[in-house]
Amino acid sequence: MEEIKKTQEKSKRADLQGLRGLAIILVLLMHLNPKSCRLAFVGVDIFFVLSGYLMTKILLGKTFSLSSIWIFYCRRFKRIVPLYLIVILITYIYGYFYVLSSDRKQILEDLAWVCTYSTNLQPIFQKLGYWEQLSTYRFFVHTWSLGVELQYYVIAPLIMGIASYCNHGTRLLLFFSLGAASISFQLSAAPNLSYGLLLSRIWQFVCGSIAYEMEMKVLLSQSEKCCCFSDEEQLTTPGRSRERIISFITNVMVIALLVFSAISPKLVSDTAARTSATLMAAIIIFLKANVFLLTNRFIIYCGDISYVLYLVHWPVIVAVRYCSDSQMLSTAGILIALYLSLTISVAMHHTFENYFLNCTMLPSLICVIICYACIFSSRHIYLQAPQLKITTSFKSKIEYAIEFNIKESYYYTYNIPCDKDNDTQFYTGYKDFSTYRCVAKGNGSVNILLMGDSVARRAYSLLHNILQGRYLKFRLFSRPQCPLLWCSKSMSSVMRKVVQHEKPDILLYMHRSYSSFNAPIKDLQRDSIYKHFQSNIDFMSNLSRHIVIDIPYCISKWRGIGAILARKLQLGLLPGDEFVTTWQQCDKQIHNQKLRLGSLKCDNCIMNDVNEALFKDGLFYYYDPQTFLARLGDGAHLTTVGLELLRPQYTKIIERLLHTLLEH
Repeated sequence: MEEIKKTQEKSKRADLQGLRGLAIILVLLMHLNPKSCRLAFVGVDIFFVLSGYLMTKILLGKTFSLSSIWIFYCRRFKRIVPLYLIVILITYIYGYFYVLSSDRKQILEDLAWVCTYSTNLQPIFQKLGYWEQLSTYRFFVHTWSLGVELQYYVIAPLIMGIASYCNHGTRLLLFFSLGAASISFQLSAAPNLSYGLLLSRIWQFVCGSIAYEMEMKVLLSQSEKCCCFSDEEQLTTPGRSRERIISFITNVMVIALLVFSAISPKLVSDTAARTSATLMAAIIIFLKANVFLLTNRFIIYCGDISYVLYLVHWPVIVAVRYCSDSQMLSTAGILIALYLSLTISVAMHHTFENYFLNCTMLPSLICVIICYACIFSSRHIYLQAPQLKITTSFKSKIEYAIEFNIKESYYYTYNIPCDKDNDTQFYTGYKDFSTYRCVAKGNGSVNILLMGDSVARRAYSLLHNILQGRYLKFRLFSRPQCPLLWCSKSMSSVMRKVVQHEKPDILLYMHRSYSSFNAPIKDLQRDSIYKHFQSNIDFMSNLSRHIVIDIPYCISKWRGIGAILARKLQLGLLPGDEFVTTWQQCDKQIHNQKLRLGSLKCDNCIMNDVNEALFKDGLFYYYDPQTFLARLGDGAHLTTVGLELLRPQYTKIIERLLHTLLEH
């Protein structure tokens, strides 16, 4: 038995390295394109089985002792920890220079878990599942599996210590018992709890242990046969036939594991995929077939760089997604992320990884201490944001643009220059969204009412500045996500009560672009949207002297444009064509909206197409090309910079109406 163990120790199996290469390829497929390759997550399950096999081989392949445990931990430490912390530190530094200060909070929060190798426990406390985390900009989500593995290292010597005192049959019973308890917990516990918890993953490690025990049993049986038969008798046709069968089974299983990446999760459940992949990995390890699929140079090299590639690929993917502000990578994004991941991994494998594998413990310890010191000594400055100093220097202009764009992206409501409106609540009974209603008193004689949705609230400050107090009252009555010309019956009733009570000299109405208002028109006179608009306008026009109706401006498919612009500027990138829309593109979005509003019969109405002020030479830039300040902050609302483009148009209309009213 000891001779068999020594032979096993000296031999390095190419098929195991190939299996490791297969596992990292599956992980890459899943992370690069989770929608199409969701079940490729089984790559991580294969890693667990491999780790279980190798841990058992290392600890039970020699005489089990405190010395062997110490050697095991030293090798694992050099293999895993320094490279792990180097990648974490590089990602941490990257975040400081290229991630917005508002997004760095998540990095700091995650870092506490990452540096204690407990990322797998984080979702349990945050009540956020693994799949939900993948759609966020979290750079360390992938480290959960390393947390599980390192935690298993803590208890592995205890398990192997008990196993070392048992015979073959008892060892198998021990491993099967542990596996049964573990898989029972995984199947019975809630998915968010069981996914990353060590207890629910032990069965996959012990599958590797069982593969090792079965392998040793076969080797022992073969060694006994070798004593009874000559070499010529062993090389029989049945022996070669058995090898062909083993190779065939191995090839089928390898192909099956690859096919998992393309199977829809609707056809195979996560549990079935995980269980099947785990068992197949254990069987492949046990069969020891040197098939081409597992022993070709490419797959073996993938196995060689698998650890560093696993560490590097996810931060790279998140960085590429962060730059493009997308939850899913485009084809170009996938190619860029893959190229960067492979390039960085190959470089780190031939430098850092190989060095730490062959060095003594001291350099590894020094590296770990330096990494921890760099991370924890800089935490207090990590969230510092650039100071807002408006100067003529390009750097300060960029810093200001970053801060401005972040605020315009996330701050949906401004403080507006008016007082709380208690009047409308009294006579309408409407109490919701009080911050969207207010009134200002001026020194004039004109009663002005501004109505609409959140777009109206955004425009109030600009109109207030244009009017300069030349009104008796300037009232705002609006509601978010509710265009008052087309809202619920209750809101239409409230809106009519306000108009009836105010009887405004000037009624300004505006709402943002809604896709439902751009629905195809078969017969305008019978169109339900148009008829509803017309009904409300008829009511308003009878009670208002003048009505100004804004044609909605085009909104962007991008949400959080301010944040996207800020990220690009932080990365030193200039905005591209994705932040520019043509008039043809805009017309597709608002053509039927414009037709419905423009066809309204109203003698005292003025149709104000604000798009005329936003477009220049047939193009609308979502940002100011000179200052890089966002014009559309969240993709649907104009910022203060965007609203300034409308000032001349609003000024012209207001001045004309005020002049007309004063003449009469």
